[in-house]
Amino acid sequence: MTHASFGERALATLIDMLWMIPMALLLHYLLYGADAFSEALEPRPGAEIVSWIVPAVVIINFWLTSQATPGKMVMGLRIVDAETGGMPGVGQYTLRYFGYLVSGIPFALGYLWMLFDSRRQTWHDKIGRTVVIRGKR
Repeated sequence: MTHASFGERALATLIDMLWMIPMALLLHYLLYGADAFSEALEPRPGAEIVSWIVPAVVIINFWLTSQATPGKMVMGLRIVDAETGGMPGVGQYTLRYFGYLVSGIPFALGYLWMLFDSRRQTWHDKIGRTVVIRGKR
């Protein structure tokens, strides 16, 4: 098992941002109209669902069906169970996704952690008991 490098994972994330940000903006526009972006600080009904739940469902679905997001697929990376090397379960993926919050606080140290970890695990990888490796299924 060859663990993905920091650079590979960072590039995969940038690739994912190329489709996720426009999709999120379009969804907000469709739900809230043209003024969706003019009053960003004003609470909107359902904003939590659009901002948190929809992305979680989309990303976890990619992981469940492909073991990767489109960015990881382009980079030839996939997510596997840290112990078995097999496909993680929905519980692991859910913990991993919400572990992103932990990785980002404080100062994105959870993402940088992989630079010092023997298996190149971020904190969200550790929370979900996963690793990111090179190689397709």
